[in-house]
Amino acid sequence: MKIISALTALVCLALLSCSAGGAWGQEDFVPSDGSVKAPLSYTTVNSVKVTPLSNGVQITIAADGILDYRRNYGESQKAIMLSFPAARNGTGKNFFNVNRYPVSHIALTTPQGAANGIGLNLTINNFTEANSRISATPDRQGVLITVLSDRTIEGKRAAEAGAAATLSDKPDTSTEVTFKDGRLSVRAVKADIHALVGLIAEKTGITGAVDDAVDRKVTVNLRNIAPEIAVQSIATANGLALSRVGSLFVLSEGVPNDLATYRVSGTQSYRMQNLKADTASGLLPNFLYSYVKVNPEQNAVVVSAPSQMLAKIGQDLNKVDLPSPQILIEAIIVEFTDNADRDLGLLLKNVRSTSVSTANTNTGSFSYDTVGVLPQSFNLTLNALEKTGKARVRARPQMAVVNGKSANIFIGAQRFIQTQYNSFGQTQVRIQPVDVGVKLAVTPLTGGNGEVTTTIAPEVSNITEQDPLTGLPVLSTRNANTTVRVRDGETIVIGGLTLDQAQVINRKVPLLGDIPILGTLFRSQSKSNVKTELVVFVTPRITNGVVPVKLTEEAAPPKKQ
Repeated sequence: MKIISALTALVCLALLSCSAGGAWGQEDFVPSDGSVKAPLSYTTVNSVKVTPLSNGVQITIAADGILDYRRNYGESQKAIMLSFPAARNGTGKNFFNVNRYPVSHIALTTPQGAANGIGLNLTINNFTEANSRISATPDRQGVLITVLSDRTIEGKRAAEAGAAATLSDKPDTSTEVTFKDGRLSVRAVKADIHALVGLIAEKTGITGAVDDAVDRKVTVNLRNIAPEIAVQSIATANGLALSRVGSLFVLSEGVPNDLATYRVSGTQSYRMQNLKADTASGLLPNFLYSYVKVNPEQNAVVVSAPSQMLAKIGQDLNKVDLPSPQILIEAIIVEFTDNADRDLGLLLKNVRSTSVSTANTNTGSFSYDTVGVLPQSFNLTLNALEKTGKARVRARPQMAVVNGKSANIFIGAQRFIQTQYNSFGQTQVRIQPVDVGVKLAVTPLTGGNGEVTTTIAPEVSNITEQDPLTGLPVLSTRNANTTVRVRDGETIVIGGLTLDQAQVINRKVPLLGDIPILGTLFRSQSKSNVKTELVVFVTPRITNGVVPVKLTEEAAPPKKQ
């Protein structure tokens, strides 16, 4: 028993020492789920390596410590976004031009407000939507991102097997530079640009320098040209910025992400006249992502790039900043009170189309038909029906709208209706306003081929009766929605929006009609059924920015005496 008591005492002492901060103390062990707050620490990302694969591209992010990452999902399906909350950028670059399908480029940025520069965002921009696999390296000091491609590149010697690579398998990296009589000839295959420029400078006597951030393998074949033109050709072919300081030629990356590149770059602001700046910048190629910024206050695209690229980017922006065509919408909303008279008076036959066709009025459905250009007798016939009380023009709007945008019009008044809703198990009554009248929403779209695809949504509401208990109006609404394609200047007809309304009119002689029993002799009641049908005529016309204005008789200028 004494031995057991002694062992128990030793175990207790060991547990007490551990809880006091020994080898198993809480400060030295931090669970991976983050349940215990760890002291502030960070790791440094040292390299971003791109390896082409037969079925895609593999990107390796390497750091000098444990690299934790989190994948972010954005709106664009072409971008793969990761964040490293406890890492900072030690590569000295924030843009990596990949240009290997399906990856366009990689951006490694530090978000604004990051304390001490700790926290990185990695964005992999692809040419198209692509699947990807993301995993940590076995030592957890790196992340492997495999972007899969829908294209497979088969090696020329895939069928050959060997224990080791031979000299014939190595790529040709030969370099030949000759200079004679002031003319330079260069033949290089996958040559390091630093070594190539150094060799040209040695042969020709010109002075040249290449920024350390430039990492290129150059393949060129130039014959009998001036050394200055040769250096300029190498820079242009590889997307590098070339500047000249006295007799010194300096080659650097086109993206101004360091002081050396910024000194040979220029900045230009291009104001957009017709498009939004963010829309115009999105129409440029993906690899220009790092050159372009948007100034929304001035609706301008700001470009920071090598001087020789500014003019090209400006020309491309001018090509996409084209004015959208304007479309004039002419609409006539007519309410007929008799279908037979309507069909008799408005048979709009045309050599290119058929007559107006409406749906079965018994079912209340509607139909539409393209009737071509309205005949000249249309307005005369419509005026005749108006004067006889068989038709009523509810609205005749004209609206000019930019291509692809919506034009809306409302002609009517605002009335109030009573609605009921449930709140905490009790029925509540609320008075809310509603629009009573004619609404028309039209969205035209043209591709410049003389045709217009038009979405039309007409709605007509009116008061059918008055609630005897509340005194509030009871509304009746008729609406339709359709999309149809017509030629420029042709008319779309929507019909079949029928309404059957029973009207009861009470008449009486004042005072005498209120006498009990005898008052019935001084009162009368009449009932009538009113059947109406709404027909909408919509004519889209493509304009060149000049909208014709039709003057009515009231708005016409006075005649000279």
